Amino acid sequence: MTDPVSTLTLRLTASPSRDFPVVTILVNGAEPFASTHLSQGGGFPPTELLGEESPLLPLPHLGRRVAVITCGCGFGGCGVAAPVIQLSADGRRVSWIDFRDYVGVFVRPVYDGVGGLEDIDGQPLDVADVVFDAEQYLAEVRRASEDGSWRPATRD
Repeated sequence: MTDPVSTLTLRLTASPSRDFPVVTILVNGAEPFASTHLSQGGGFPPTELLGEESPLLPLPHLGRRVAVITCGCGFGGCGVAAPVIQLSADGRRVSWIDFRDYVGVFVRPVYDGVGGLEDIDGQPLDVADVVFDAEQYLAEVRRASEDGSWRPATRD
């Protein structure tokens, strides 16, 4: 039996705790963290989550843990939901698996601390693994990245 395929939607929303927009993640039109203690959390700024090198883009042949939402204060160091994002071997599916909360570990969506995350457990979150159609998923990340409304204005 195969996992049901979900739809990813990325929205830019105002943040009550910050003076810039954040990326809100929806899975099948709903916030996937509503049942967790991170339900009042905020997304990361689009400059950190979107763009040509978006951490939401799966790496070929590797999974990587990416923080996709912060705690209610809006800063990653206090707590994040960080699943492993991986591309299937046949390239047709993108999965978010093993959702964990890390406190004092992620400041940005990708861990850039000393040592590897394999030595840091994180607390499991009660969020089901999600499987996306790779074509829809990648198109949505590209669409949100190319939106441009989140990019700082340039001076001529």
